[in-house]
Amino acid sequence: MSTAQDFSGPVGRGGVGEYNVDGTANREPRTANREPRTANREPRTANREPRTANREPRTANRDDPWATAPVRRRVLGVVRNLTALDRLADVLTVLADDFRVETRFTHAAGSEFDADLSGHFRRAGMHVVPWSQACGRNFDLAISPSGNGALHELDMPVLTLSHGAGHHKHLPSGRGFGPEVAGLAHEQLVRDGRVVPSVVCLSHRDQFELLARECPLAKDRAEVVGDPCFDRLRISTPSRQSYRNSLGTGDRELVLLASTWGPRALFGRAPELAADLVDALPARSHQVALVLHPNVWARHGPWQIRQWTDRARQAGLVLVPPEHGWKAALVAADTVVSDHGSLGMYAATLGKRLLLAEFGHREVVAGTPREELGRRAAYLERDRPLREQVERAAPVAGHAELVNAAFARPGGAASALRRVIYEQLGLAEPAWRAVARPLDPFVPE
Repeated sequence: MSTAQDFSGPVGRGGVGEYNVDGTANREPRTANREPRTANREPRTANREPRTANREPRTANRDDPWATAPVRRRVLGVVRNLTALDRLADVLTVLADDFRVETRFTHAAGSEFDADLSGHFRRAGMHVVPWSQACGRNFDLAISPSGNGALHELDMPVLTLSHGAGHHKHLPSGRGFGPEVAGLAHEQLVRDGRVVPSVVCLSHRDQFELLARECPLAKDRAEVVGDPCFDRLRISTPSRQSYRNSLGTGDRELVLLASTWGPRALFGRAPELAADLVDALPARSHQVALVLHPNVWARHGPWQIRQWTDRARQAGLVLVPPEHGWKAALVAADTVVSDHGSLGMYAATLGKRLLLAEFGHREVVAGTPREELGRRAAYLERDRPLREQVERAAPVAGHAELVNAAFARPGGAASALRRVIYEQLGLAEPAWRAVARPLDPFVPE
């Protein structure tokens, strides 16, 4: 039986109560109508060194006498690459409007895809601290959308979560993809016999079985919170027309071509498909947009991506920038042509018409919803007329079942995540409801 705590309740089940001047909780009990946290579960402190001994009191601005805001806790966003930064944008919305909590960011070195990360920080206006400073005692919680990096060096509780649509892919390495599950592997979660994360967030209860298999030491750290990205996509559907206006779609059918990264990705196997679709679909009735995984942009560079797509862009292809826009473009799309990446999974669960042009079966963990998508979805045959296939595309059969298989209680991720984060911070939740935040419009390339 799964022992992961499931916090994926309905939207709006936020914390109640006041908070004291020193930031400690003065709150009503949280046990009503809730499963006991200790039932069938190992203690949360198992295999972990105490973190409270000889620790400074968590007081306001203890290291910054020049600060103005009444900060009580500091959160550290740990970023290895643009993919992680994008996921943090979904997660950190739950801290909005709380003057007690300040967030700063740090670059965790070691990713092969961290090109121009400092530029992304700068353009977003984020306060960045060097890793050496982040490893000190100036933060109360680190949030990392990756289990990779030297997280064991951080002297604070660490919360990890997936940077995609669940833990469905094998762990990549310089030699390809190994048998381990990315984000749940023992080598990512344990250092010197100690489980590093205080919390391992999962998007669905079924992933607990993967965690228990991959890293038994960490199974008592699991919290089922749902998927904040999926919730933002779904709640943004009423704004679909504004995103289409940003793309200049008008009344045309928007066909979104989406590729993950790596040699088995759509862009790696069929880089000419964007130009072929632009040629095959009349511009008066169709618009084609291209979304590439941020790792593709980081590895090859924006200039090279534009160089490779020059003819297609001259003919009308819209190139969606890596920093932002892919979510809004997905909401705006009528038909999606994708591969085994997260965007294809999100497209299927949103009920979009979907065709798979590639699918890296060896990269996908057996028995997961991502593997099921690879079996259920229709495939684009590039040796047949493309227009006919695009116009006949349909939503994946049983896509509602995929939603329930991939995401725990859709609509409740913001509430669940906020509850977990504030418990780690030792603060009462704000009085307002935690809800998914709609996406902003964007300007394409």
